[in-house]
Amino acid sequence: MLRLLFLALLLLQGCSASSVFVPYPDQASAWVQPLSAGQPGQGAVKLEPLTTREDGLLYLQELARLQQLDNQLDASRATFADVFAAYEQQDAAATVQASALAAGTASLMTNDNALPYEGYAYERIMAHAYQALNYLGSGDVEGAQVELRRAALEQRVAQQRNEKRIARAEEKASEQNVDPGQFESQFAGLNAAAAEVRSAITNAWTFYLSGAVWEATGEYNSALVDYKQALQIQPDSPLLKAAATRAAAKVDGRRNRDRGTVVILHEQGLVPPKREISFPVPTIHGWFAVAFPTYQPQDMRPPKPVHVRAGDSEAADTEVLAQLNAMAARALKDRVPAMLVRQTLRATAKYQAQKTANDNFGLAGALFTQIYNLVSERADLRSWLSLPAYGMAAEVTLPAGEQSVQLSGPGGGATLTVPVRGGGVTIVRVVTAGSLMHTDVYAF
Repeated sequence: MLRLLFLALLLLQGCSASSVFVPYPDQASAWVQPLSAGQPGQGAVKLEPLTTREDGLLYLQELARLQQLDNQLDASRATFADVFAAYEQQDAAATVQASALAAGTASLMTNDNALPYEGYAYERIMAHAYQALNYLGSGDVEGAQVELRRAALEQRVAQQRNEKRIARAEEKASEQNVDPGQFESQFAGLNAAAAEVRSAITNAWTFYLSGAVWEATGEYNSALVDYKQALQIQPDSPLLKAAATRAAAKVDGRRNRDRGTVVILHEQGLVPPKREISFPVPTIHGWFAVAFPTYQPQDMRPPKPVHVRAGDSEAADTEVLAQLNAMAARALKDRVPAMLVRQTLRATAKYQAQKTANDNFGLAGALFTQIYNLVSERADLRSWLSLPAYGMAAEVTLPAGEQSVQLSGPGGGATLTVPVRGGGVTIVRVVTAGSLMHTDVYAF
């Protein structure tokens, strides 16, 4: 009996550095906290050794973001290239579901953290947007345009992929006699958090970024198309209405050559980590308590705009174009049926393992499996935690020439000298999280 307990402790200790047994948010604090303290480079140093692990896609996304905010643009661009290569490997499989089933045996005896990290569609779209910013920072406008086209394509493809995923999960739930509807009360908080957005995929902020780049490079038809795409997602946005009107005027050849537009792209806060909840699910052997990931409405903290002032009269506050925190909740909600099926199968498998251990090894075997089952019952809390909670934006119109722009927000303040081209667009990127205020200026 003591030998079995010793083996159990060794097993758990061996997995202590893995998200199978250690919740991912606990690990991620090593690089998220330095980011909030305005020192993303320190977090990047801690992340680099982890990118070859099984969850390499997740670590690579985190690393690429931190490298970018630490002004390591070449390194960030190379890391994002590795991110896209990992996604392409997933796409090469027949379906994402088939890839997950290949790891099913391990996950049935542990938890969903044993499945390779797939990423979420909103993460993949943001990765392309950030790669576009890497190219803009290096002066490669054509490279940025390619990535923005990929981000737009991904939004279309991901919507179809997600619909198929949900349909498969619902079909599997029906086959296993799992009724997701009977668990509505347990996921009431998740449902409320997800209700803030209509989709976990469509992203007005990335379309607005794309429109601003097209407008800045004189491709006004393309700019108008993307501004209208953003407006379809956020139809009540005064900012997007003004941008679409301006682009339409330029399509008709009407431009104010004495003044230019300064676009403020604001990434505010950080997406919240998932929470773990536990509740019983029915199996053929009875009811078993299992762990699930979730979000709560209180995790969706309100946005904190940046105030923009230029000259004596031009001022604006950044407005929300994308609620990435709510998109994360919506993406998780879409996966609830599949999670319920896996957890039901997992509870059954663990019961069988415990019964077999009891039959073959008596009390000691039963105790061993009980300890293992208890410690291994962990919800999958993995997600890209260095992403912003909100994608926001503002615009000011200024006279052509060098202009001073003052920014003030939750991460402090900054005064930037911004080149303004008559009839053109200058993009100012602002990232605020905790005490961090990161700024970039992209002039065309």
